[in-house]
Amino acid sequence: MSRAIGLALAGMLLVGAPSLATPAAGLPAPDTPGRRVTLAPPGEAPVTLYYEEHGAGPPLLLLHGLGESTFTWHDILPALAAGHRVVALDLKGFGRSEKPDDGAYSADDQARLVARFILERDLSDLTLVGHSFGGTVALRTALAEGIAGTGRIRRIVAIGAPALPRATARRFDLVMAPLVADTVAAVLPSGPAVRFLLKEAMGGRTPSEEDVKGYAAPYEAQDATRAFLATARAIVSEKDSAAIAKRYKAIGQPVLLVWCRKDPIVPLRAGRELAAALPRARLAVLERCHHLPQHERPKELLKTLAPFLRK
Repeated sequence: MSRAIGLALAGMLLVGAPSLATPAAGLPAPDTPGRRVTLAPPGEAPVTLYYEEHGAGPPLLLLHGLGESTFTWHDILPALAAGHRVVALDLKGFGRSEKPDDGAYSADDQARLVARFILERDLSDLTLVGHSFGGTVALRTALAEGIAGTGRIRRIVAIGAPALPRATARRFDLVMAPLVADTVAAVLPSGPAVRFLLKEAMGGRTPSEEDVKGYAAPYEAQDATRAFLATARAIVSEKDSAAIAKRYKAIGQPVLLVWCRKDPIVPLRAGRELAAALPRARLAVLERCHHLPQHERPKELLKTLAPFLRK
């Protein structure tokens, strides 16, 4: 398989834009302002997660998408932290969090860990904000044991979230192909590959060097690739949309769904289907953006979030 074809394939697969580079510039030093916490949901092995806290006020918990990390919020985090206590979490397998080879990378697996994190940190009156896969995790967290029915989560924001089966573009199914792991490992180490993938996710817009370095910084080849592929396969292999939609009927919190009209990875039709499945959802559509509104249209995204966060 040629490098050009490999890059195109990898671009199709990514919800975010990971790299397999070793840690580099673009993110804060590991101990500033980040912290680590070891969590053990009932019956599961402990996992150590990395998180950051910024600002003061009503709490927001930010959950990134596939292939991303806490870095994905850097364009909007200062504005959010001006009026909120913002907690940004690296999900299991991503960023600076632990990446165990246990295969437990589905949205429900992640939601159990996020639920345990909320309980460990004693967060309440909480707004969950998730981008892409992180939006799916946010919704599942509201249903998780120890959280459902407790009132700890006040509201939820899901941005371009593949929260129902078959929500992603069909080409994303290529992640199930047996040669994908070798392809991804071959094409992702270089800076140009990261730049290419970000450009694909932003509809052709050239990413900044800060973004290229920031997305590359947390990743090391073996663990990051395995966790990424395990998560991607969990997304595309999830089935029984009717059963999952039925689960969502139990989410009583108000939910703001934010979608880019031109999202090539989780198309707008998926946002409309998700809005219909949630009892208290509103769908807001942003123009002139694709799958990364936090980079493409940060001011418009913040403007869309502001009235919902004040409720």
